[in-house]
Amino acid sequence: MKGYMGKVLFLDLGKKKLREERFGAEFAKKYIGGKGFGAYYLNKLVDKQVNALDPENSLILANGPLNGTRIPLTSKAGFFFKSPLTGGYGESIVGGSIPRYPKWVGYDAIILTGRAEKPTILLITDEGVEFRDGRDLWGKDIEYVDNELRKEFGKKSTIAAIGPAGENLVKFAVIGVDKWRQAARTGGGAVMGSKKLKAIVFVSDDNWVNEANPAELRELLSEIIRIRNETAGVKSLNTYGTSAMATLANEMGFFPTHYWRKGYFKWWEDIGADSIRKVLKRNYACWNCFIACGRYISIDTSHGHVEIDGPEYETVYALGGLIGVKNLGDLAYLNYLADIYGLDTITLGNVLGFAVEASKKGKIDIKLDYNNVEKFIELMKMITYREGIGGILAEGVAKAANMLGLEDIAIHVKGLEPAGYDPRTLKGMSIGYAISPRGACHLRVMAYYVDIKGLAGPPDELSERKVLKLIEFEDFMTAFDSLMLCKFGRDIFKFDMMWKLYNAVTGLDVKFSEFRKALERVTLLTRLFNEKHGFNRHHDYLPERFFKEGFIHNGKEHKLSKEEFEKALNLYYRYRGISESGVITEEKKRELGIDAL
Repeated sequence: MKGYMGKVLFLDLGKKKLREERFGAEFAKKYIGGKGFGAYYLNKLVDKQVNALDPENSLILANGPLNGTRIPLTSKAGFFFKSPLTGGYGESIVGGSIPRYPKWVGYDAIILTGRAEKPTILLITDEGVEFRDGRDLWGKDIEYVDNELRKEFGKKSTIAAIGPAGENLVKFAVIGVDKWRQAARTGGGAVMGSKKLKAIVFVSDDNWVNEANPAELRELLSEIIRIRNETAGVKSLNTYGTSAMATLANEMGFFPTHYWRKGYFKWWEDIGADSIRKVLKRNYACWNCFIACGRYISIDTSHGHVEIDGPEYETVYALGGLIGVKNLGDLAYLNYLADIYGLDTITLGNVLGFAVEASKKGKIDIKLDYNNVEKFIELMKMITYREGIGGILAEGVAKAANMLGLEDIAIHVKGLEPAGYDPRTLKGMSIGYAISPRGACHLRVMAYYVDIKGLAGPPDELSERKVLKLIEFEDFMTAFDSLMLCKFGRDIFKFDMMWKLYNAVTGLDVKFSEFRKALERVTLLTRLFNEKHGFNRHHDYLPERFFKEGFIHNGKEHKLSKEEFEKALNLYYRYRGISESGVITEEKKRELGIDAL
């Protein structure tokens, strides 16, 4: 069996013990890798009674079968865990230099449990595993930690670290890779902090993973290069990065502004792609990527000079329009602080926007308004160190709203704050947000792409054909996250291409129908985990404000009715094999072979 190491490493941080577990071809074909392995082991290892910050929670780093090969865009790895932010399925995909390392040191997945007695650095190399004292780095920010560890481990290493936000168990703390790449969503940094794990360091030589069918793979690689050279979206990402989305978002009216009051930000051009290009120092590419969408910028701000990889579109929206910040220098500085503290910028922007509204309602003592950058900086530090009102806001919007009695204004799904796509304009996003296992996520279904491209009708259509296309895309995105391909290859890799690559690398000769069934299995495994932890139809819902409040953009009203949403949700359930109460039917579980889990 090629493409796999055939081994999973289990590490108990408290006992400083490790063991290996082997798997064979049938397991590989059933769960593929990456997300599939993460979802399988979470279902197997993490019970309902386990709190996300308990030692018994698993922190899983998983590779896919294409990682470590020479296939372009195999530039992602996944962290999987029970989320401290939502209490359900936690998943965060990250790029940078880390994607090939787990397999290069011999493992398809590494599963961390327990809690170290003292702050620890976990060193994993070709030679084995070492538990190092991390007390001298505890309390330090991610930039400092990365710089210090690289002095010792050099260019053949990758470093995944947490900042003070993770140490202080901020529920939306990130795991920072290479300083500026984040496994950001759903609070993996807090899980790592709860285990007293300051950083994971991999060191390895170039242990390229060999494929089963080299001749077939060469033909597929030639086809990939041809498609890349002919794809406009790839060229745009290379030229502008993801911030180009800000242009389209404001033209179409889905750019969330002033905490979801509007879909257009008057000053978007001052923080958008063209402004970012003016301070661009160089493009940045994750490992084995031929797109290079990263923007490494160098900019003078009112708080000093900043060099950082960013801001990406989601940060432009969350720390820009959502909180009224209209100066690129201010936005870049907020982005820099979030990265070194270890805060997810999407949730952070939503938390700050929520705080502005809470201040206006007299629910918190700090006087806040939109574009109040100095206060935002102060509040970010309070959140990171859980000082004063920061201790409440560090819980995320859902819990903070509950504590402050402001559930009526809170924007979240399952406890996760949304990305920068307003579902009143892009209506496919209403279903995408609602049914995503990790909460209001834009990437588990990538419904915004379906809406913008008109793949199943116009953006304001929420029909049966769109629901069917969203189901297809949900499995399509599962393929990326199981093989561990970057989703910006969405115009390059289609189902059949990914299936052919899988067989060429592994030699398993899986039928196309089996491959598609495995993707459906993995998709519903994530839902199964949530079911076991108390989630149902009630959690597949949108904030009431999206139904009650609309807005006008370019003379057109953008609104979403509860009736059309409910109808579409029922269609999704029916076609997915989910009951009206939001639970996978026993028949579907048996069909997919997940009933035993």
